[in-house]
Amino acid sequence: MNHSQIRYEIFLKVAELGNITLAADALNYTQSGVSHAIAAMEREAGCTLFHRSKTGVTLTENGKALLPLVQELVNKQHSLDQAMDALSNRVAGTLRVGSFTSFTATWMALLMQDFTKQFPEVNIELTNGTYRDIENGITDGRLDCGFLSGIENDPLDFTPLFDDPMLVITAPGHALARKKSLPLHDLKKYPLISQFQGADHDVQQIFRTAKLRPKTKFILDDDISVMGMVAQDEGIALIPEMMLQTASFDLVSIPLDPPQHRTIGLATLPIKETTLLVRTFIAFCKSYHFD
Repeated sequence: MNHSQIRYEIFLKVAELGNITLAADALNYTQSGVSHAIAAMEREAGCTLFHRSKTGVTLTENGKALLPLVQELVNKQHSLDQAMDALSNRVAGTLRVGSFTSFTATWMALLMQDFTKQFPEVNIELTNGTYRDIENGITDGRLDCGFLSGIENDPLDFTPLFDDPMLVITAPGHALARKKSLPLHDLKKYPLISQFQGADHDVQQIFRTAKLRPKTKFILDDDISVMGMVAQDEGIALIPEMMLQTASFDLVSIPLDPPQHRTIGLATLPIKETTLLVRTFIAFCKSYHFD
């Protein structure tokens, strides 16, 4: 990678994170190295690209105008690098993967280790975000693939990998805590704690399908807050089993009757448009033991 490409990668990461220190950590560069790279781009452009403040950096109008052009250039270079490797059937290069919080916490470290052990010339660049962030990242070329629960973007392909059961959680002293299972429509009898709209896509999809309108007591920012409030017996919640695997709260989990689940899979551009590296990663994930 030449100096210009490195500068462009740094420019994009600083723009994404809004912080030079965080960008340096994400790219494994020093903070001074990132600052010098941005300063060099600004000298080359003949204008300021970022507003600096004590809380971070934001793009100037000139920086905003440059952003899509730099992103397009980096995407094309990334595609070219992967295409060159594919000509010799060489599985190598950088794979940009999107993931959401519970999958990242449960599976990503092990998955990345096992894949790069089998394909040591591959570097995985991980981005954590919402389902919408991941879909948009794949569509506009910032990501090669991403783990999701289904897709809403029709142009994308989705490879199902495993089912993640949806469970009702309560505090140990709650009236439902001794239930072996719970009909979905019984949830409307109890105060529900949920996440803000968009983060609880899987839960809301189940409610929409069942035409159920629960009594929502609190809407919180993240699943950790939801589980914390449930542990304090402020209400019940419906969450995927995967979220419980890293939780430290004292909670009781109850399966639904009939059982409900979300399907975790890998989203990509249409397979015919993907590279050898992406197709290899899809095949690896399909054969992986998610249990």
